[in-house]
Amino acid sequence: MTQIHWFREQHPIVGSVIGFVVIATLLCLLLGPTGILYALAFEVLYLLTYLLTIAFAALLGPDEY
Repeated sequence: MTQIHWFREQHPIVGSVIGFVVIATLLCLLLGPTGILYALAFEVLYLLTYLLTIAFAALLGPDEY
């Protein structure tokens, strides 16, 4: 339980890097070196989604972001 609580307290970028390492490891084991490219693509999509969400939230409430 402590480990899950620690992961939720991390900055989103740190969480995404940890997630990237886990996904890249799994995909590399399953697909070989091509799996790392898939993991990079997933990471870029996640970060773009995160940045667009923050930008949209900043438009709705500029005092908070």
